Amino acid sequence: MQRPWGLSGPEFLQLYWIGLALAVLVAIVVRVRVRAGHSNQPVRSLDMDELAYLAGGPRRVVETAIARLLTSGELRTSRRGTVQVTSTTRSLNAVDRVVITDAQRYTNRTVNLMIPALTKDGVVLAIGQRLEDMGLVVNPAVAKSALRKGSILLWVLLAIGVARWVNGIAIGANIGWLTLQLVITGALIFVLTRRGKHVRTSKGNSVLDAARTTSTHRAATSDEAVYAGAAGLVLFGGLAVYPDLAVRSSLLASSGSTSSSYGGYTGDGGGSSSCSSGSSCGGGGGCGGGCGGGGG
Repeated sequence: MQRPWGLSGPEFLQLYWIGLALAVLVAIVVRVRVRAGHSNQPVRSLDMDELAYLAGGPRRVVETAIARLLTSGELRTSRRGTVQVTSTTRSLNAVDRVVITDAQRYTNRTVNLMIPALTKDGVVLAIGQRLEDMGLVVNPAVAKSALRKGSILLWVLLAIGVARWVNGIAIGANIGWLTLQLVITGALIFVLTRRGKHVRTSKGNSVLDAARTTSTHRAATSDEAVYAGAAGLVLFGGLAVYPDLAVRSSLLASSGSTSSSYGGYTGDGGGSSSCSSGSSCGGGGGCGGGCGGGGG
């Protein structure tokens, strides 16, 4: 019987493994390059909203603002998880004003409706643009395009393998090992092309790690101080780590989630460390030098 495509089964399998290794290498190199970041702009100390975006994307910015407003008393929650503006509001923070405006516009506004809507607000998106300019995060469109290009060889290899697999069925050849190769290739495509909606660069990871380390070293011990730093806690861990149990329960119940981290986040350098109230993250302004981290 004539060998299909001029290669015996073992020869094709061997070449496939080699091709798969090269394709994976290319895909990995592309992922590393897209996270390398390309910016000559120096990294300054980040304020609280910028650090929140770096930690968890647009969603974390809104969550942090909600925690900040709850701590200052400008927002209050109900048992149903709705947030309402109090009689006096004095916030000068741009993101806080966006949250307050949204809460005033709607009656019985829940966080599961508020947060997705405000993540698309221009004020929040502008924060991401500033971080992109400093080379700390990757533009989602750029990341998607790069990962797609990096996976081209894997898709080509998969197509060739499928064609050979169909041919093997037609001639009654043993296709067990080839089937395994195709499954592995498909799994690698899935893993190597996955990306979060928010991708940090290696420089961004360094800045965030420095901020976490700083906040840990400045951890406060009093309950009052920890509560004052609620926004700092939420900044790193989302609403799931809000210190007041009653408020946290109502917020998470309304969002239908046990975790408020930004879905699909990649490039995270660690867990949900807390920005203590002992640092400048505890207030309603900026993170300043305490949590801003250094430029990496």
